[in-house]
Amino acid sequence: MGPLEGIKVLDLSNFLAASTAGRIMAEWGADVIKIEPLSGDTYRNNGPYMNIPIYDRGQTGNPSYDNENGNKRWVALNLKSEKGMAVFRKLLATADVLITNYRPGALKKLGISYDDLKEEFPRLVFGSILGYGKKGPASGKPGFDYTAFYARSGLMADAAPRGGDLVNTVAGLGDHFAATALVAGINAALVRRSTTGKGDLVEASLFQAGCFALSSGFLSAYSGKPWPRTRFEPNNSTSNTYKCKDGEWFYLAATAYDKQWADVATKVLGRPDLATDPRFVTRKAVEEQGAMEEQVRIMDEIFATKTYAEWAKIMTEADIAFEKAQHFTELVEDPQALENEYIFYHAYPNGKKAPFAHAPAAIASCPWPEFQPAKLTGADTEAILKEMGYSDAEIKALMEDGDVAGPTITVKG
Repeated sequence: MGPLEGIKVLDLSNFLAASTAGRIMAEWGADVIKIEPLSGDTYRNNGPYMNIPIYDRGQTGNPSYDNENGNKRWVALNLKSEKGMAVFRKLLATADVLITNYRPGALKKLGISYDDLKEEFPRLVFGSILGYGKKGPASGKPGFDYTAFYARSGLMADAAPRGGDLVNTVAGLGDHFAATALVAGINAALVRRSTTGKGDLVEASLFQAGCFALSSGFLSAYSGKPWPRTRFEPNNSTSNTYKCKDGEWFYLAATAYDKQWADVATKVLGRPDLATDPRFVTRKAVEEQGAMEEQVRIMDEIFATKTYAEWAKIMTEADIAFEKAQHFTELVEDPQALENEYIFYHAYPNGKKAPFAHAPAAIASCPWPEFQPAKLTGADTEAILKEMGYSDAEIKALMEDGDVAGPTITVKG
């Protein structure tokens, strides 16, 4: 049994952040029911924009969509129809958690905001992800991780080298961070409910995730450190990026400069004279003499004399923390990631494989479930309605009236 076995989650979401929260909970054993409109989640069609294929219009595989939606069950409801909404409310009566990224105005219009539901469903934990939060001048603004997480948090501008281009975005980084935070909050609320019997409202936002993720940066900037900066202005020369003879880059992370500089100079750089050089002997000396850039350039020259493999051997023997700046294509073959099951491969019926990442924490007594990719929109509608007590005739009538839908191909050709 997964740790969330017996917990039923309704996933009323589109795109990435809230959907990812549902996927994490599903991987930990919850029964997660994805509720889509009859036209399907718009994100089902987004794979090709990132050069990720969709197989057979999503009937035999949609890796981009599966990434946030594996291991769920699938219902298609028309929440704008009276009978479709009645089905949804009947589902709510059996649910422990509702996850949504619908904006407050849309939820209120449908009559399913937290305030609308909390009295009728007092045990329900209501998990909400927004772009910017429910208060403030940006509360009603549409938000993606590109905008609310990357751009507004400072990551896009200040993590880039000064004078260069902005940091390139990677779809889902902010969404996945916010999703993890929401799941933590939901699980905390479920623990509280076990003692009080009461549900709660759990809120996260992409902007909030960005604020938390970049908190060291804004604290540094607030305290007077200039941002953005170049690699010649690191906190320490021994905590910086360096390029090797073969063009590979790595991050040297001997962060305790005063304690580690002598070892770096002698055991790694092979320059014991630098260990006692008065310009570099302490971090304070480097700062007082304005010697940081000069020190980095000296180290650049030395690291450019050997390949990454040669430097890796030297730094490993010296017990110095470092890591190669890997590319995504290397990450999906990284034995550390594969052996720890951080990354796994799923094979589709057509023989094509795709790499995915498991939830960001493993629980020792609960092995990972077999990965189930996303099904068609409404694939489990009939089965779930039968679980709720609807007869075959009632289900047929709901489908004919456009209140619900069965398996539907909603990916464009």
